[in-house]
Amino acid sequence: MFCNKCGNEIKEAEKFCNKCGERQIPEMGSITFARQNKFYGSLIDIKIFMDGKQVASIANGREATVPATIGTHKIAFDLWSGNSIIDIEVPKDHPNIKVVFKLGAGVVTAKPKIVEIINL
Repeated sequence: MFCNKCGNEIKEAEKFCNKCGERQIPEMGSITFARQNKFYGSLIDIKIFMDGKQVASIANGREATVPATIGTHKIAFDLWSGNSIIDIEVPKDHPNIKVVFKLGAGVVTAKPKIVEIINL
């Protein structure tokens, strides 16, 4: 990452530039989580966690948009019968993305599965 004011290279976690002292404001985008409307598991909400923090609980056929910084985020879909964890990249050139997912039926358990990721 580079300083917003002087262009000095700085570490991602730093809040201030070590050369000019400028406060660094992270570039923002968003992730829209869209749950496909399916009969199987339709009464159960799926909890979504981003970087360890719950950001949404989505019912069948619904969606939720959450702000996200540019970069990679660890996303967890949590359901009583199983969960899925995936890294999702919010790219600088397409900072707003849509993650379409569904509840996949397994033999014993059901787990949320990503269908597609769309650049908005």
